[in-house]
Amino acid sequence: MTMRRAGLASALVLAMIAAGWLVGTARARAPGDERIEGDSDAGGTTPDQAGARAIRIADAVAAGRAWRLTTSHGPVHVWIPDGYHPDGAATVVYVHGYYTDVDGAWLNYQLPEQFALAGINAMFIAPEAPSGSRPPVYWTSLSDLLRTVHAGTGVSRPSGPLVAMGHSGAYRTLESWLDYPLLDTLITFDAMYAEIEPFRDWLEAAPARRLINVGDDTIIWTEDLSHQLQMVEVDRFPPDRLPPEVSTARAVYVRSQFGHMGLVTGGVAIPELLRALPVEILPDAPWDEPLGVLPRAIPPEED
Repeated sequence: MTMRRAGLASALVLAMIAAGWLVGTARARAPGDERIEGDSDAGGTTPDQAGARAIRIADAVAAGRAWRLTTSHGPVHVWIPDGYHPDGAATVVYVHGYYTDVDGAWLNYQLPEQFALAGINAMFIAPEAPSGSRPPVYWTSLSDLLRTVHAGTGVSRPSGPLVAMGHSGAYRTLESWLDYPLLDTLITFDAMYAEIEPFRDWLEAAPARRLINVGDDTIIWTEDLSHQLQMVEVDRFPPDRLPPEVSTARAVYVRSQFGHMGLVTGGVAIPELLRALPVEILPDAPWDEPLGVLPRAIPPEED
């Protein structure tokens, strides 16, 4: 990253702090989510500490490389961190839920900031997805999406695990990708509704596959799936890292305390789960920063 880019990122965050836009607690609060009201980061973060941490995250985003690809299936956002190298790197594909589009999710959910906070060596991809139950799935072929991304960016393909993660209505897109043989890991954020059988069958079809399921609004189905698969269960996200068994278990179920939207906007669940993947942590990334401190606070949209 050049000094100019770093300076611009730092100046932007300082302006946000002065305007009172900075998230000063460890978890962003979704409207009406009293379960996380009053939470603060374990270290008792002061505004100055939160500002310094947010500047480091903003600088990490600016130091990486970003693309917005225009395709026949809608825009696709791509980001890779500074220090990315394809050897052993993961491919992480994030699919948004309803009542937003990929541009809105990329900005309002602060996805590149959350990816940077995870600190892992990965190529991050966010494609367009349905904004409601009526529009069709934009990308029914994960293979086509990956080919489009690599052709559009010119970045060498990662050789590590292929991870698809999705929120809420993203289940429709994720379900259409279950036949792709190179898909290693699924991470679902409140995206298990009545149709849990395809995901259960996908996991059981190959011993190397992994499913990490996070439940809040979908607790009826997530509890059922956990029982069927005898998943490793975690009650609530801890402040920093998930238990070590999460990194190796084939099937994991996390009962969330954050609410449906807080899961993907709060800066905790996404980077914490990414940090639990068997992927290299980049030494210069902000992987050691507390979760939930992001450069700006944008009210989450209802999904």
